[in-house]
Amino acid sequence: MPRSVRPDPRCAGVDGCPGGWLVASRDGVSVVPLIGTVINGFDVIGIDMPIGLPVDRPRRSDIEARQYLRPRGSTVFPAPPRACIGATEYAQACALARRATGKAISIQAWNIVPKIVELDACVSPGHEHRVAEMHPECSFLMMNVGVALTSKHVSLGREQRSALVRQYFDVTPTAPRGARLDDVLDAYALLWSAERFAREEHRTFPAGDPDRDGRGLLMRIVV
Repeated sequence: MPRSVRPDPRCAGVDGCPGGWLVASRDGVSVVPLIGTVINGFDVIGIDMPIGLPVDRPRRSDIEARQYLRPRGSTVFPAPPRACIGATEYAQACALARRATGKAISIQAWNIVPKIVELDACVSPGHEHRVAEMHPECSFLMMNVGVALTSKHVSLGREQRSALVRQYFDVTPTAPRGARLDDVLDAYALLWSAERFAREEHRTFPAGDPDRDGRGLLMRIVV
């Protein structure tokens, strides 16, 4: 069990959603507007949002997670460099990213910058024993004992993920107001990994010692 976590930790899996943040726990699912509420309300948290931002090169955590998910590694897109998270528009963010890394950031990365900024303001190195970045597709692959799943963008893929959630949590996933079913499925997968993290049974990308960013935050993905 991670240091300073109580013997019966309350765990949560958290995914960004249209209404704010979708939180899955053993008590069910809910949508909360602010991530700080979750960090203060649970003991161990797995969140699908970058924690620890690079300066001038890709994070090793993203590279190894993509390798683990091959041939579907494109579901892990690179975290934006810290230099561009203060941008006010996509073109400005791309210019700042090119200056830092030689490459623009993806529109997917830009769309989550506000949530990255919100989370970055709430976490410090002191949270690393109980708050970890996770990726739902890595979690689902491990939940399915390494057998690749169909894309979640088709009905078969959604049913495969729903079946895994039912298997591990004995619930039928439904979306509350402010969230989509995909958000709920992802949050339950993150909860599965958060419970593994609490038991110290998790796997970490990169293998070995992860790098730290300029704020001292670990750049890792936990499964």
